[in-house]
Amino acid sequence: MAAGLHFSKTVEAGGFVFVSGQLGFDTQGAMAEGISRQTTCCLDNLAAALAERGLHLTDVVKTTVWLRTDADFTAFNETYAEVFGNHKPARSTVVSAPARPDALIEIEAVAYKG
Repeated sequence: MAAGLHFSKTVEAGGFVFVSGQLGFDTQGAMAEGISRQTTCCLDNLAAALAERGLHLTDVVKTTVWLRTDADFTAFNETYAEVFGNHKPARSTVVSAPARPDALIEIEAVAYKG
């Protein structure tokens, strides 16, 4: 996590794990190119944060997604569906620019530790 940022990557409360918004950074720490790749990286980063708590994407019950532009919705949705497969958590998707100017998407999640 970047120094100076005041938040926790994950917080557990009452059987739920809340995962802070994940951006499309690749494994080298660079922002990925394009909405499909950034979506994949967001979900990979989300999966890694969940794994630190012993959870998987199949434990996710709710996601919130921020897209920089509505023009990216179709490509985002296709990639998201491909990664989640038959598992369909509740989801809210809004168009609102993430704080980083190079971020096309941000995804946060709530998982249940059942």
